[in-house]
Amino acid sequence: MKVGVLLSVLGGFALAIGLFVYYGLEPIGRAFAAAGCSGLASLCGVHLLSVLLCALAWRALLVELPPRSSLAFVWARWLRDSIGNLLALLPAAGEVIAARELTFHGIRISLAGASMIIDLTSEIVSQLLFTLLGLGLLLAQRPGASGTWWAVGGLLVATGAIAGFIYVQRRGLFRLLQMLPAQYDLQRRFQSLIEVARIDAAIQQLYRQPARVAAAIILHLVAWLVAAAETWLGLTLMGQPLSFADALVIESLVLALRTSAFVVPGAAGIQESGYLMLGALFALQPEVSLALALLKRAREAVVGLPALLIWQGLEWRRFLQGSGRFWRRMPASADICEPHS
Repeated sequence: MKVGVLLSVLGGFALAIGLFVYYGLEPIGRAFAAAGCSGLASLCGVHLLSVLLCALAWRALLVELPPRSSLAFVWARWLRDSIGNLLALLPAAGEVIAARELTFHGIRISLAGASMIIDLTSEIVSQLLFTLLGLGLLLAQRPGASGTWWAVGGLLVATGAIAGFIYVQRRGLFRLLQMLPAQYDLQRRFQSLIEVARIDAAIQQLYRQPARVAAAIILHLVAWLVAAAETWLGLTLMGQPLSFADALVIESLVLALRTSAFVVPGAAGIQESGYLMLGALFALQPEVSLALALLKRAREAVVGLPALLIWQGLEWRRFLQGSGRFWRRMPASADICEPHS
């Protein structure tokens, strides 16, 4: 598995580098430079707004929370995205570490893990709605565009997969893991790391609050619209303005492409190819599309690196204070954070 991940990363980087070399580093660099440092800073600001919305979506799943928990969710979401974008060789590391961070702010392990799983589910559901919106706009504007119906088919398959994932959660995903044969050694691992039974019970309890799950989906959908605004802004700063609807189509379908290529960490090469192909539908020059992809990568680094540095500083301090264990056991008073049906 590790060899496969490494090969996919190398292949993705090779594809991206090949695209940049083929279409010319100089014209791509000129298009990128047109946005400038102030443009990159603007994109970072817009992206941080989407991070805030995603943090609020996560927080919306829980009822009673400790004081100043909103900041804890913002920090956890910022770190989760940063790890996912910059340390993509570690599958699901961002989600696990972000849930762990919540336990240092008075939220029980079971609730942190359960809310993370449901938040991830609601985020994917909102992404499907966002992609559906983008496809609808594309079909309305360019019904004969090549690849459109393939995208529709992929969306239907993804919808079925998500529906199945939600169904398994409601039926008891982690109870199912506990029933696996002993030789897989999964039961011991899950019990020692994320308290299988308690997380399973918390998942069922959170799902009994459908209004909160719906609120999380809506907030995530708004965050995707902000991501489309980021694409629109990036193109405008480079002197290649498109309508917001066109930018939404590009962003939603590139996002769907990234998700479908989850086996490639960080969507290396996939994101660049997506912007290149979809930009062509709207008469964008290849160098502009690739500069936009490069601008997005630069934004990931500028926003993500500080979070990783802060996280490492916190981990070092916890280690020195003797609390560097993977999961900190919460006191009984943390029971106030249990959700209410």
